[in-house]
Amino acid sequence: MRNLLHLPRQLPLHSLALAVSGLAFSVQAQEGATLPTVQVRAEPTPAGSSLALDEPSATGSRLGLTARETPASVSSLGAADIAERALTRAQDVAVRMPGITESPAPGNGGTSLAARGFSGHNSVAQMVDGTRLIVASGTITYPFSTWPMESVQVLRGPASVLYGDGAIGAVVNYITKQPRFDKTEREAFVAAGSYGAVQGGIGLRGPINDTLAYSVYLDAERSDGYRRFMDVQRRNYALALTARASRDLTATLSLDGGVNDDARYFGTPLKNGQLDKRVRRTNYNVADSVVKYDDRMWRLKVDYQAAPGLRLRNETYHLSTDRHWRNAESYAFNAAGTQVLRSDYLEILHDQTQTGNRLDATIDGHLGGMKSRVIVGLDWYRTHLLHTNNSPYGGASSVDPFVFDAGQFISPVATTLGRDSTLRTTALFTEGVLDVSPTWKLVAGLRSDRMELDTTDVRRSLQQGKKYDPLTGRLGAVWSPSSTLSLYGQFATGTDPLSGALSLPGGGDKFDLTKGRQVELGAKGALPELRGEWTVALYKIEKRNLLSRDANDPTITQQIGQQSSTGLELAFAAEPVRGWTIDANAALLRARYDDYQELVSGQLVSRSGNTPTGVPERTLNVWTAWRFAPQWRLGLGLRYVGERQGNTANTTKLPAYTVWDAGLGYEPTRQLQLGLSVKNLADRDYAVSGQAGRTWLLGAPRTVMLTLRTQF
Repeated sequence: MRNLLHLPRQLPLHSLALAVSGLAFSVQAQEGATLPTVQVRAEPTPAGSSLALDEPSATGSRLGLTARETPASVSSLGAADIAERALTRAQDVAVRMPGITESPAPGNGGTSLAARGFSGHNSVAQMVDGTRLIVASGTITYPFSTWPMESVQVLRGPASVLYGDGAIGAVVNYITKQPRFDKTEREAFVAAGSYGAVQGGIGLRGPINDTLAYSVYLDAERSDGYRRFMDVQRRNYALALTARASRDLTATLSLDGGVNDDARYFGTPLKNGQLDKRVRRTNYNVADSVVKYDDRMWRLKVDYQAAPGLRLRNETYHLSTDRHWRNAESYAFNAAGTQVLRSDYLEILHDQTQTGNRLDATIDGHLGGMKSRVIVGLDWYRTHLLHTNNSPYGGASSVDPFVFDAGQFISPVATTLGRDSTLRTTALFTEGVLDVSPTWKLVAGLRSDRMELDTTDVRRSLQQGKKYDPLTGRLGAVWSPSSTLSLYGQFATGTDPLSGALSLPGGGDKFDLTKGRQVELGAKGALPELRGEWTVALYKIEKRNLLSRDANDPTITQQIGQQSSTGLELAFAAEPVRGWTIDANAALLRARYDDYQELVSGQLVSRSGNTPTGVPERTLNVWTAWRFAPQWRLGLGLRYVGERQGNTANTTKLPAYTVWDAGLGYEPTRQLQLGLSVKNLADRDYAVSGQAGRTWLLGAPRTVMLTLRTQF
């Protein structure tokens, strides 16, 4: 320990991380040692809270730390609160967390998110039970139902040290309900609402005998949609069987997935940069349009307590995804405003598979008399994508804005296989926590990836490849001077791909991954008098190696660009009066291109100092519920998203919006709940994404849903 305390100040991050965590491997667990009795009293998580500071977070760390003990910004929302707020789509839960907003489009699966000044699947990663979903051509299409979920957890800031490339902004983890040996649970729901919406589901889990337990969660929905070609049909399943061979060894085999015939809506064209309310419910897609996703994921998880202080975990998985788009995707008014011009007749198919294995060992012990826990692991996966399309995309037509025949899909080019790509990744990772004193914890992590991307342009018989070897890490400390207050600081690094995963940026192999680093300071605390808790986080992130034009030669693209964001996030949850709860959060940030040159009409234009596109710099979420009678509950919420820049020049913007939601709940018995929810209470038109000045993807109008839930 004396040598550790005299490490040079210039020691690199990865060496310091290994010094903190790796040295514990040589320290054997002190079994049988007499320890002093310690009384721990944690304040219960307030009802309706998205903070859950005293509950272990499976996303902020693999060390089993609570959110209070983690030197990072972590939020979560459990199944009961998801149901109370009538959130049926997975990403709708994530955007209730501090600083998380949506940037959906049918082309990205409708699931893309933004966080801390960075947007898209390349910067905000998504996972199921800690298994990373690899992005293909900027798209992820699973999961989309909350019915089988135990909770949704979010870790904000760079998460590459835990989950690999593509997580500089945040990572969202969807935690599914697993088999239980301790009790049997049976639940079901049916719902009906606006625009012909009908939903239903059943969930069963519990023990079969002393060695087997199961879980079955099935749900489905259909809707006619609030504009033509927005009818949807979705079917989801989550099945699992756990075998408990002994007290120390369990294995779980699961199958999760969904089939989604999704809405074929690609946006509403603007007239002179403004929304014409007469066409806000009009869809200009073709009659035989298609948006379909089919995702399936097999997993086998083994958990073995090999010895006191040594736990082994292994997960083997295989994910297969089939996607199909066939649409006219671009619409614009002509100069006179008398016709809508349709173009970009695209047909695209993804045949994607992802096979992987993650093995880790957890070692509990002591280092110099200080309690320690270290995890070391190996993460391997192979992702293969067959990208079929009708490129170069052609086809065009014009229609009357108000009365028209939708017509059929037309394309001068046949749909054929265009690209065959394979990404192989092998990563070694370690993470450790050291209890330096009863009030201090030191947390460190390190991950080394080896990535090989091989891609074949089938039409040109052109093969290209690229290898990446990113090294990422984080180092943080938590000081808890009292049971109601924790202060923390963290330095972390991460990487993002330059383009949609499984493709080379610009078709070339000379560019590397973009690199990011973050410094974060924060505080987390409890307010026992209000049965509440709060968090504050202040951060600065820099993302380097963006593609930017050479200032002396505009024809040359170099990896010299940089963008950054500095922000403040606040969250508060409490039950000030029994029966009245409030959960609120706000995020303020300043996001900028620090060094970015763009070629426009043959001229080099600097975008330095501008705000990146699609990034709101102000967000606010509030949900409050009042149990005004023993069997009645009233809820009210709002979500505010500030204006977003529509282009790198910052000459057009997507306007800010505020959406109000409300809910009324009635529980005639403990096993039966009735809920009436209203989304977009004010029936406001607002743009969730789009091409500012040209096309907006409009959010849903006012919708009403009546839901019956039961436990039996």
